[in-house]
Amino acid sequence: MDRRTFIRGAGLLVATAAGSQFVIGCSSGEPGGAAAPTTGPSGQQLRNLVYMTPFQHIISHSDVYVAQAQGYFAEEGLLITSIGGTGTASSVSQVAGKQAMFGKAAAVITCPLIADQDTPIVTIGQKDQVSQYSVASLPGKPLTEPGQWQGKTIGVISKGGTTELLLDAMSVAAGLDPTKVRKVVTGADVGSLEFLNRGEVDGFITFIGSETALRQRGVELNYLNTDLFAPLPGDSYFVTTETAKAEAEAITGFLRACRKAWKFMSDTANIDKVLEAVGVLNEIEVSDKALATAKVAAEVKVSTPKSGDFLSMDTAVWESGIELMRKSGIIKDTARPVTDFIDTTFITSV
Repeated sequence: MDRRTFIRGAGLLVATAAGSQFVIGCSSGEPGGAAAPTTGPSGQQLRNLVYMTPFQHIISHSDVYVAQAQGYFAEEGLLITSIGGTGTASSVSQVAGKQAMFGKAAAVITCPLIADQDTPIVTIGQKDQVSQYSVASLPGKPLTEPGQWQGKTIGVISKGGTTELLLDAMSVAAGLDPTKVRKVVTGADVGSLEFLNRGEVDGFITFIGSETALRQRGVELNYLNTDLFAPLPGDSYFVTTETAKAEAEAITGFLRACRKAWKFMSDTANIDKVLEAVGVLNEIEVSDKALATAKVAAEVKVSTPKSGDFLSMDTAVWESGIELMRKSGIIKDTARPVTDFIDTTFITSV
């Protein structure tokens, strides 16, 4: 997708979503989406704020579901209404349009919008500390570096989305021309494997959920994590800049509750309660308990920082990631400081 047209398309989503499930009970009179206040179990008034997922209700977003189910949000005076998005654009557009307070997207999506479109959003906490995405290929024909897919065909999850941008960044980081790689859409589920088996692609980008599902099925593939060549910050929580200025208590409370949820999820003894929380919104996602358990473990693994605690942000990593996006042409701006993209004050105060 041309990043000059992304936000126009996102704005269309805001306009066409009015009155739909995306904005039920939301108020644009506040800095971020809010529904009617709710009385909690102990009788306290809870602020009902909206979180817009980047894509449906899946295990990738389970920290929010667990924080709600375990009462961590209630402890912060919050009730979080989670709305399943239809893609990253829906999360960005709903937050930018003040129909949701919290959204989630990767740096490769949010940074160009901030830098080149002046989209008024800022990242407040980083979920993925390691890339969720890998280039999968056949063990007998493994793709181990970008030069091997020059002139070949690679499957991406969506046209112009995170995975295509990451694939391009991997080529640029290796000093190669990304236009020499043919990209076709193979989707986000295990069905991508059929494209590879039929010889229609030489490899495809998969995310941690489908990679886990393939491993559970005993499918042997070679996986090359995108961080090995293009280390860019992954899925992260963001709010509008207006919300960041006006809602420090709510933002800190949201992050504190989500951090508690990740700690809860990291204890395997809690798996039944984790799956129950996800199942409230998506029964199919947890219908295969063994697979769902493996997905939770994989999410905890990619979300655990090398240092610090869950949702931490390393400013130096963001700075280097932004420079790589500039080198790759993903970001046109060359002057904005890292503080235009991230605000670490909230997570450091949790």
